[in-house]
Amino acid sequence: MSLIFITLLALTIGQDGINKDDKQNDEILFAPGTRVEVDGVFDGETLNAVKLVREEDADFLEIKGIVREVNLKNSQMMVGPFTILIDDNTDFDDADNEGESHELHEIKLGWRVEIEGEFTSPLQFKAVEIEVETSPKPKKLGLLELEGYVEAQELDEDGIPILIVHGIRCRIGSSTEIPEGIFRKVAVPLYDRDDRRPKTGTKFLNDRLGISGRLYFEHEERENMDLDDFEEANREDQEWSLSLQALWSIDDDRFLFAKGRTKNSTTAEDDEAVTLSEDKTGLEELYYFQRGLGGQPISLQVGRMDFDEGREWFYDTSLDAIRVGWEKGPFSIEASWSSFFGSPPVEIEDRHQHIFVGRWRPKSKTQHAIYIIDILQDRTIDPSLPVQRLNESPFFVGFQSNGRAMDGDLRWWVDGAYVDGVSGFDKISAFGIDASVARRFDKLPMNPYLFGGWAWGSGDSDPDDGTDNNFRQTGYQDNNSRYYGISSYRYLGVLLRPELSNMSIFTIGGGLKPMKNFSIDLVFHRYNQVEAADSLRRSRLKASPNGLDTDLGSEIDLVIGFNDFMDQFDLEFEVGHFLPGDAFGPDADSGWFSSVQIKYYF
Repeated sequence: MSLIFITLLALTIGQDGINKDDKQNDEILFAPGTRVEVDGVFDGETLNAVKLVREEDADFLEIKGIVREVNLKNSQMMVGPFTILIDDNTDFDDADNEGESHELHEIKLGWRVEIEGEFTSPLQFKAVEIEVETSPKPKKLGLLELEGYVEAQELDEDGIPILIVHGIRCRIGSSTEIPEGIFRKVAVPLYDRDDRRPKTGTKFLNDRLGISGRLYFEHEERENMDLDDFEEANREDQEWSLSLQALWSIDDDRFLFAKGRTKNSTTAEDDEAVTLSEDKTGLEELYYFQRGLGGQPISLQVGRMDFDEGREWFYDTSLDAIRVGWEKGPFSIEASWSSFFGSPPVEIEDRHQHIFVGRWRPKSKTQHAIYIIDILQDRTIDPSLPVQRLNESPFFVGFQSNGRAMDGDLRWWVDGAYVDGVSGFDKISAFGIDASVARRFDKLPMNPYLFGGWAWGSGDSDPDDGTDNNFRQTGYQDNNSRYYGISSYRYLGVLLRPELSNMSIFTIGGGLKPMKNFSIDLVFHRYNQVEAADSLRRSRLKASPNGLDTDLGSEIDLVIGFNDFMDQFDLEFEVGHFLPGDAFGPDADSGWFSSVQIKYYF
């Protein structure tokens, strides 16, 4: 790590000679309170801006868009997500004929309206004047235009600026037209997707240095993981940890980020005589980031950093790396070279990674990507050991697609990969795929949603032929995400937590979201081996299958999440119940898992 820190310091010092005034001249800052007009396409959650213009102050706010519903009984109509309230004082005008006026009962779906007025409550807009276009231009048919004041600024999970206007999130991408100049993406770290960015924190040095933290507690119980009621195989784990992170913003294009954690963990097992306790303090991230290298859309990141993606199917881990990125419009490319300094877990010792990712984002919340991940392991052979740990060097060519449709009420995720390379003395040749879909019904009480999926990783029908056909993931995966609920969880099973290897997993479930920050998920999983084998590559079970039957069993999970409790607490509760199948024999008993997590952000 000392070499990395010296490199970071040199890069920081070397950039201090840049004329910051020149860089800031074309910066357009739409601070809260600025009046703007933002035109874009509304996907049900976010307005994807195609144009952003600064406007002069005016007496009324404006909404422009296509009429999608008329309610004569309540004197209302719908434009985008807004309910337009109409009364006897509302003035209707025709855009093409100044002498013609309209009434609400004359308004037809598909007409375009320009409305001046004011909000009476969120998404409820009282119309003072409405100008009607009976034959809108084709290029206006898909647009929703909002004119009003910026209420807040934030960044989405990809670091893209978001302006809040009329209570709507407006995404300002690199393809958004801004006649007055360029809206730069401010360089900030991409936080762990499982760990929302803290709303709190403390600022120093004219807000250039920000420090925030998280206090974390988890209590976990595993019961009967050997699937035998007559043997003692229960386990309790408890963890307390404190994380602190610091962000030093050198300017809008450069920053230094550090994150450290100290934790105490205890483990008590029925079949062990003592309770194990461990204290550990370490540096999880420390890196330098710079964007706009050479005036081009190129970024550089050097140090220990978080590698994270979508469903964490490929990876969610910290690596010591050099990462270079390029982004232009909806396209981006990322290449990295990484390894481990310090004392990594023994199974990933002497590993080095080359990772290439190409992404295409045709619209907000939708992306398609290709992954090339080359993992090289060069562990030396120790002749003194009776059993050697053989090297595993897989080479992945993968793809990923996830997105939304039906105004955000339909979501899908697809991850897949072919893996080549070597495992010990065998060649690897295997394939895996994981696909899920979810449907939300937000017009029904308690906002229910349904989801389902199928994951399949190839198995090896002939272990002695010199080719290992068992699919395996990278070893850095978490298989952790969410559907429409609050909490992220292990979507292949909170108890079993399997690696997708020689396994077919069918999942179906549903959830309720009665409040914005509260959700309940109930999930069913069905597990089968692709080829009968007497081992599982990685899971929480202590029992091994018999190698004769492929029916591993099923699992039922309950996940309850409550975020932003008192603005600073996140709570999560998980329960998993595993029902063994024929592969564990007729006398196998069921297993249980439960977990409580509490996070406090400051």
